[in-house]
Amino acid sequence: MWRLLKRILIVDYIVGGGFAEDDLPVNILAEGYSILRSCIEQFAQLGFKIATLIDHRLMQHIRISPIHEFKSVSSHEDFVSGIKAFADQVDYALTLAPESKGILKDLSSIIVNSQATFLGSNPDSIEQAGDKLKTMNLAKELGLNVPVTFSPSYNDSFNNIQNEVNVLGYPLIVKPIDGVGCQGLTKVTNPDDLRFGLRAAHAVTSMDNCIVQDFIEGTPVSTSLLVNNEKVFPISINHQNLRLDSMKKAGDYLGGEVPYSIPKYNDEIIETSVKLVEQMNLNGFIGVDLVVGKDGVFVIEVNPRVTVPFIAINELANRNVAKELIEIVENGKITGEIKLNGSATFSKITVPSTFNKIARFERAAIIDGVLSPPFPVGNNSHSYALLMGLGSTIEMARKNFRKIKNEVLKNLS
Repeated sequence: MWRLLKRILIVDYIVGGGFAEDDLPVNILAEGYSILRSCIEQFAQLGFKIATLIDHRLMQHIRISPIHEFKSVSSHEDFVSGIKAFADQVDYALTLAPESKGILKDLSSIIVNSQATFLGSNPDSIEQAGDKLKTMNLAKELGLNVPVTFSPSYNDSFNNIQNEVNVLGYPLIVKPIDGVGCQGLTKVTNPDDLRFGLRAAHAVTSMDNCIVQDFIEGTPVSTSLLVNNEKVFPISINHQNLRLDSMKKAGDYLGGEVPYSIPKYNDEIIETSVKLVEQMNLNGFIGVDLVVGKDGVFVIEVNPRVTVPFIAINELANRNVAKELIEIVENGKITGEIKLNGSATFSKITVPSTFNKIARFERAAIIDGVLSPPFPVGNNSHSYALLMGLGSTIEMARKNFRKIKNEVLKNLS
């Protein structure tokens, strides 16, 4: 009975039309589409009826099944009204959106004031967690390692900012307070590039301040957690593949590997994540970004939403993670320990544009291991695809990833 009657709205901000009146951000479309696809697959396995929103430019290119109800979105008004309408008709709702510019907070506000049970955190907690400076301060109060951090105002003179951050030395990181992924994040290696870093951060935020912090040399990792306020259940440690060029170019999140292990630091990684998140009044699937350096584990930020490693956990977990997400939100517990069997490596790759080349797009879209095909939207010279290789070991997963990548490139040439 439960399996047949439940309905859920799962909406991704990019795929669903949050940019309906602007150019689609094709550089991050792949991540959003892949997470949306994985979430829909998980809830469909439980027998849920799936509702979603789709940007009108993507309508002919969506390759996700099953979708039982949808609304085509061609304006921001369509987007908001679609969420409100579905949220009063379904049993549950899950929003996949960035924290930047208050987007995730605003969407969660719509859901919590609807008839649906929201499988995420309350708006105030999202706002707090999405503020990287507040997260840094909380972590520091808890005695956790954090990079030395300054928060200059964009309204300050460049000379004043430069004088303030000179104490850090170089390299350093410049990023928006409310950024998502690596948007607006720059690794700055000398004073001449600092101005570019400040401009890159300012371009993707509506806040008056940014973050400038010491660059921690080490291994970037994340943790995936299921959370109900102070009850935190770790799922995995994940490796992060980041591109942090230092030649006046913003950083990029490329992908990662799940699960990941640094035996000397595994316990500290989990303990740090749990200790921090326990104090943040969060709910649902939560990600914590950290760096393991020579002086230990450093907190970088908390993501109060479903993050990209979910696409791998979806494939490797011994339990349906969507079911456990409902359990943790509604009952504050999970039905049993979530174990991951095997390994996954996933990455976003840059490929030749498929704009006006629909046949090539179709060939790539049906390849097993292509979680997000290179959509034929935007008249650019290139597109992006997100691929994932699975295996009993990480070496086998990497080998399978290379096979998938070669097949994709062959079909696009």
